[in-house]
Amino acid sequence: MLPALLFSGIFALFAGSTQAAAAEPAAEAEDVLLEFHYYPVPNAQIAIWIEDANHEHVQDVLVTQATGKLGIGNRPGRSDFLSSWRAPYGARPAALPIWAHRRGVKYPKIVFFDDDPQDQDSLGWHENASSPESYFCRPLTPDEHETISLDTMTCPSPATFQSDKGRFADDNLTSFYPPRNDLISFEASHDSDDARMFSKINDLDAYTAATPAGNKAEFVTAVVPAEVLERGPIAAWIEINLEADQNADFTFDRENDHFVDPRLSSYGVAYYGQPSVVYRVAFSGQDQGFYSTSDYYGYGMWDGSTGKINSPDNTISTGGGSGADRLQSYTLNDETFRWGVYSHGNDEGGPIDPTDDGGWGQCEAMELPPIENLEIESTNFDTAEVRFTIPQLPTSPNGETPEVSRVKVYYITGENELTDELLGAAIERSYPGDVVTPGEQASVEVDQLWGTYTYHFGVTYEDKCANESTLVTESATTPAQEFQTVEGFCFMATAAYGAAWHSEVLGLRLFRDVYLRSNPVGRDLVRFYYTYSPPLADIVARQPLLRSMVRSVVQPVADLARVSTNRYR
Repeated sequence: MLPALLFSGIFALFAGSTQAAAAEPAAEAEDVLLEFHYYPVPNAQIAIWIEDANHEHVQDVLVTQATGKLGIGNRPGRSDFLSSWRAPYGARPAALPIWAHRRGVKYPKIVFFDDDPQDQDSLGWHENASSPESYFCRPLTPDEHETISLDTMTCPSPATFQSDKGRFADDNLTSFYPPRNDLISFEASHDSDDARMFSKINDLDAYTAATPAGNKAEFVTAVVPAEVLERGPIAAWIEINLEADQNADFTFDRENDHFVDPRLSSYGVAYYGQPSVVYRVAFSGQDQGFYSTSDYYGYGMWDGSTGKINSPDNTISTGGGSGADRLQSYTLNDETFRWGVYSHGNDEGGPIDPTDDGGWGQCEAMELPPIENLEIESTNFDTAEVRFTIPQLPTSPNGETPEVSRVKVYYITGENELTDELLGAAIERSYPGDVVTPGEQASVEVDQLWGTYTYHFGVTYEDKCANESTLVTESATTPAQEFQTVEGFCFMATAAYGAAWHSEVLGLRLFRDVYLRSNPVGRDLVRFYYTYSPPLADIVARQPLLRSMVRSVVQPVADLARVSTNRYR
């Protein structure tokens, strides 16, 4: 939420008359409001930032939350790990490397908390150092990726998945990306003490935003300090990337170019593709006007190894939403562009003419009333409907009625209710302003949730001048996901096979729910197992030889369980 102080210097200029300005000495340069306009494809990672006349990074404007909040650039596991929908492991240094390196901030590198050397190259096998996961899901098979990631965009069996949150690497190894910032609860025996520090060293709260829905116009605002503008022209940058965006010059093979975990070889999908691309416009922010480009400035390294900017060439696609076309060309206020910046300017000794804005409008700082009548209804195990009303908006001091630009819905899980202090840990969804009409009830759908979880929601909205309403909150619990959100773990099987989502473990768990829990004898066996197996499982998980021995005993039972429960899957 941008405080009114940031706007005071800009909008005080409207109060004086031309005659008064002529009688006064030239005003000092003021802070200036900028609008950044673009039209991205879906599921892209994006960073927007400003550099000064010396080509130095001076201000972040936006970074999408997978990178800024959820730590995909700096998390446990090999960078060549196969990916999938909401995959938990494998740092992605190629996500936004130009932004990351030009920003120049270094963070401790995150590695597995699991201290077994044999498990460092595995997508699973981290149960001895894993705790409940608040966002990520188990890796998917390629077939699941097609049906889940591209279709329902939800997670299979999320309640049974735990993850290794990681720790700081030894030897002072660093990363240009921050660790995840969404962790608010920890398990003393399964989380490193370092995990409690992740949110403290992640400094991107103020700039992290929801990943744009894509295929529609987007804009974000920022106020640039006067001292930056006084140094001369500034440059506004945007970097955009998209996983698995391959073409003839950047084509990658799942098995040969990525790392396939030999013990979980059916999981994970290829994610390498064309590198990130950047667009850049340079201008004097002190002058009111619109500045844009339709040509990309360059592209990054496909592996993110450096922050080098490669000059445009014919290896980068320019159409079909791929490569440089990840930012689509569109027309706004009679301007056609891919990356555009409108500066509200300052007077530099004379008032701005509010009618000479080319259709972009003028801004004033004002307080927006909070939403009313917030209701949350869980419509499915992974979906909730958020209903609310934006009150009739007050007229601004310059006589204009504010225009709602976007609605923001935040949510967290767990016992902590959502507050302003916890927004940094909350997942954010953004919806265009045209979904609401002030004075009338509005409704937006939040999907990609988990079954049998209590979610704490918060709603705010912004106008086109980046004024934002205060947070209003409510909670709701999602229903169970049939046959998938079963509680508990098959401790010994998980220890032996290395992952609670391994097919043998899933078969044993389903056999437990369908057959054993349906009769008194079976329920007694389950109670006995859950009482005495956890300590043995901890020992087995740490001993490769014991793992192998348990698998040899469990495998025939697991095969029988899978066959007998196929019709329930």
